[in-house]
Amino acid sequence: MAATTTIEQQQRDDLLRTIDADIAGLTDVMVQGGVAELRRRIIDRTQLDSATAPSAAYFLSDNTGRRIAGNIARMPAIDADHSQSSILHADGDPMIVRATRLRGGLTLVVGRSLASSARLIERLQTVIFFVAVPAILASMAAAAVVAARFGDRITVLNNVFTRFDHGERLARVGLNRSRDDLTALAGNVNSHLDRIDELLVAQREISDNIAHELRTPLVHLDTRLIRALELSVDNRMTSELEHARQDIRSIVSLFDSLLDIALAEATSNIDEKAQFFDLSELAANLAELYAASAEEASLDFSTRIAPGIMMRGEPMGITRLIANLLDNAFKYAPYGSRVRMTISEGPRIMVEDNGPGIAKSDRDRIFSRFQRVGESGGGHGLGLALVRIIAARHGLWSVYEDAEPGARFVICIAGEA
Repeated sequence: MAATTTIEQQQRDDLLRTIDADIAGLTDVMVQGGVAELRRRIIDRTQLDSATAPSAAYFLSDNTGRRIAGNIARMPAIDADHSQSSILHADGDPMIVRATRLRGGLTLVVGRSLASSARLIERLQTVIFFVAVPAILASMAAAAVVAARFGDRITVLNNVFTRFDHGERLARVGLNRSRDDLTALAGNVNSHLDRIDELLVAQREISDNIAHELRTPLVHLDTRLIRALELSVDNRMTSELEHARQDIRSIVSLFDSLLDIALAEATSNIDEKAQFFDLSELAANLAELYAASAEEASLDFSTRIAPGIMMRGEPMGITRLIANLLDNAFKYAPYGSRVRMTISEGPRIMVEDNGPGIAKSDRDRIFSRFQRVGESGGGHGLGLALVRIIAARHGLWSVYEDAEPGARFVICIAGEA
């Protein structure tokens, strides 16, 4: 184990420091008293040590390799010129030894037994096995329980953000009675979502008021342009008036879309009192209307509608949702492209094409207002925003997928994209 390995290494490092101190002392003895004094000191130390299980090892040889003193029979296979250390496995306990070269070509080897270190490691392993391991297992079990609870609460927070992002503006985190940091975080999340919802309401009211205030004068202006066209005899003037009417109709269309979005957002979510309607029949009727437009645009339009799909909600809202998806596909699909609409259980509504698709950098914002990913077909970038709002009111998610090639828009129950 890592703990015992670290302790064993520390024990060896301590023994090496003891050996180095011993070598330094013996080296000083040789300097002061010569080889004879060094030999005598080594003999004294080996005699004091146990003969059966020596704790210290010594070896002193001359420049020919002949042993002069010590309790090691022969020179270990280590490099004395570089003061190398090694583990020596003799007849007794293993020892850690270091060799060094002295003046005159003498070789000195000093070692210390590893038996005490081994006994310490054995005792430590016993303690770990009978005490630490159960404690660690208990701690891991407790940590797993805490982590699971922590993970569940984090998942709840993430789900609330995801639901809010998909249009559920009333999505909030349920608060418990605990006073921990996650409960405080959940309270802050709810406060910030409330603030964001207030800002969205203010934005909706501004858009609604602007649309109401400006739409009527523009309609009156369009009526006056019609009268001017009836009186005009100048072809150039007539052409300019027609262009002006087109601009006015585009602005009125923008205001109509903003009013539709404001109305959809102001209406509460679909509840259990709403009536069931046949989604399959609604989609089939809508497909018949778009078939002629597809033929005119040279698009291969097909459907795969499962029969008898019932859903609770507003038929007009779902009609607008599907129509916006089809309009979007028809607008951006090139000449000769394939467009397919699929209705299946769930309910699950899917419209896909094999056109250019949507770049990765644009996919996160396509359901936002005034976001267009291409210039073909014009538009104000509000169609998909209305799709998301209507879907969210019916408890559904709006998801974009890469059709490889092309774009695929899926309206489905949360998590089933």
